[in-house]
Amino acid sequence: MSDHCLLAQEIFNKFKVSKDKNGFMAIKLDMEHAFDRMGWPSLLQLLKIYKFPFSICNNILECVMNVIFSIVLNGKLSKWIIAKSGLRQGCPLSPYLFIMCFQLFSYAINQKGHHLGVFITSKNPKISHLLFADDVLIYSKATPTAAQELKLIVSDFCSWSGQNINASTSQILFGKLVKHSMKKQIKRILNFKEVKEMNYFGIKLALRRLKSFDFQQMIDNILERLNTWGSKQLSMAGKITLVKSSLLTMPSFLSTHSLIPKKIFLQVDQF
Repeated sequence: MSDHCLLAQEIFNKFKVSKDKNGFMAIKLDMEHAFDRMGWPSLLQLLKIYKFPFSICNNILECVMNVIFSIVLNGKLSKWIIAKSGLRQGCPLSPYLFIMCFQLFSYAINQKGHHLGVFITSKNPKISHLLFADDVLIYSKATPTAAQELKLIVSDFCSWSGQNINASTSQILFGKLVKHSMKKQIKRILNFKEVKEMNYFGIKLALRRLKSFDFQQMIDNILERLNTWGSKQLSMAGKITLVKSSLLTMPSFLSTHSLIPKKIFLQVDQF
């Protein structure tokens, strides 16, 4: 997660300083119920692609397929519901299978996304996407050709895996040099919402310097935890122990990946 956040920050810095006449764009895809929509036939084909032995494939599918469950409504159990797709969250096997399935999406971008990707420097390889579980960030020059390529790749992957893109919550952020007419053309192709900033693992990504109000959510989270602890019943030593063990990781993670104003640190110290 830390590597992904730092790399995302570097790419956004490239957006700020680049003088490319076309400009760049960053796209964040939102998958609808990604775990629940993973198709079982696709999973079987995937295991064969990775050359798992037949017996292992059967054992894995027995842990995944033919799931039935019931829901308690007003104190009574509903009729049995038969699942037809999806991976069970909480199962130790599910994250590995999910990552393997989404790895095919990464392969598709590398093989078919010829116009996708951004060079941070001339000596480094092109970075087309950051993929962590179902969090997907895609980078490219802001051109209709790149948008069409991405739309085709996403459509093929969704039809194969059973996934579905939520267009209303998927986001697209344009660099400062992208013309208004180009923005309209790309948004018409992808049908995603344009934003000025994005959140990635709790880190705000923007083409401006972050200010104090950008970290208000962190302050609110700290206050919420302090209030639920029942601070009146704790001694000073107890408060210090809880703050060190539970709260310091929140600003530490943010400060590793963002330039936090000194005012925020002083406010956290007061807690």
